[in-house]
Amino acid sequence: MSFGEVGTMVQPDTPRRAARERELGMGHVNNRLSFIAPNFQPSIAFSSMENNSVPETPTLFDSYTSACREGNIHTVHAIVSSQSPTAPFLHHGLILALESGHVEVARYLLSAGAPITQNTPVHILSAQPSLQIPLFELLAQSGWGPNVPGEYGAVLLPKVVTNLPVLCWFLAHGANPNLGAQPDTTDISAHPNTQSCAALEAASARGSVDAVRLLLDAGASIHYGTPLHFAAGACSPGIMPRSVISSEFDASRIPIMALLVERGADVNQMGMSRVVVHHPIMYAVMAGAVERVKWLLEHGADPQARGAWGSAAEYVEMVGSEDLKSVLRHGMEMKGVNGGAHDNLNLAIRPRVQ
Repeated sequence: MSFGEVGTMVQPDTPRRAARERELGMGHVNNRLSFIAPNFQPSIAFSSMENNSVPETPTLFDSYTSACREGNIHTVHAIVSSQSPTAPFLHHGLILALESGHVEVARYLLSAGAPITQNTPVHILSAQPSLQIPLFELLAQSGWGPNVPGEYGAVLLPKVVTNLPVLCWFLAHGANPNLGAQPDTTDISAHPNTQSCAALEAASARGSVDAVRLLLDAGASIHYGTPLHFAAGACSPGIMPRSVISSEFDASRIPIMALLVERGADVNQMGMSRVVVHHPIMYAVMAGAVERVKWLLEHGADPQARGAWGSAAEYVEMVGSEDLKSVLRHGMEMKGVNGGAHDNLNLAIRPRVQ
């Protein structure tokens, strides 16, 4: 790769790459400005100055920054139209306007030549939720699309699953629910993985049952990942893992689990992690989710299925709450486990049999 304008990295546009982008429905980003230098210098923000003088660029830059952040379109227009700003300078103002939800400032900067880069759209997620759709509409009018990848092939869809109107907008504008980051790549400009479950897993852990249903109806494949595991092991937002979760949040994942099982998820599927693999019931007991454990047992989950750290029954006997122990024992009694529920719940953790 070679360097072009200040703070930019030139990305080659090859026929093969362009054809692949059309195949994925990726839309368009300005490949000549895929990265903005983190050490952006306002003193080199303009490509030419009148009378060969050196203006007080930090002061001008501060005024520009404030105007973009506060939505002062007149100041932004005055500064941009009186100088010859570089693409990084325009882009800096654009991301400030997007983060602050100022549609008209963003529109003007795009018309003045601000590029849409790999990381431009994600800044919209910092704006108020009610302003995000108009901002995404603005980028779409300039050639961007929901399937345009960011770094390492990641797309934005998994990040919007908790905002139902934005999720609907993405899907209505062609978002592919099976796109995601490439798991094994050092190519920051990689195309998306076309067999990703990132969006469905994110919705299963953090979204609503309506969000999960929308993704499934749009073609999201359960079999590309482990969304049931994400729902079973979800913890309340903002709390540490293994902290006590509320019964309300515990139960809130059950409609999602039911929908996933209805659509083909296996309650005894082994996880796909390359580090530690478990079954859905193990994720539920590790989260302390009593109601989810009860639901999984009622729908055929095997508490003795062994993963990397033993079985759910063994884990609960060692570190589980009395409520979890009671639920597991009752579930195993109902299944008629040989040897008795109490004996099985007092098994010692043993190395996983390969």
